[in-house]
Amino acid sequence: VGPQSKSEDFSLKPGRLVRGRVVNAAGQPIGGVCVVLNQWHCHTDPQGYFNWSVEAPVPQEVMLQVYKKYLSQYETLETTVALSQLESQPITLKNR
Repeated sequence: VGPQSKSEDFSLKPGRLVRGRVVNAAGQPIGGVCVVLNQWHCHTDPQGYFNWSVEAPVPQEVMLQVYKKYLSQYETLETTVALSQLESQPITLKNR
């Protein structure tokens, strides 16, 4: 940025927000869990929620990987899941 900076043109693609939740086998939220959707990576908040802003075209299914880094109490989950399922029911991590 400076007095002779060139302007940049860009556009944002339409998309939508996807929200999910990670819980343990007792239904309690797990904060700080790593959630990888396709190639996108985020962490859950203290209530177990994560948000993903996906651009169009919105996929019907996503590759899902969920794990609690630095804590071996929970199993790693790797699967393919329908986006509608991801939003309608929590992801449950099982204890080892």
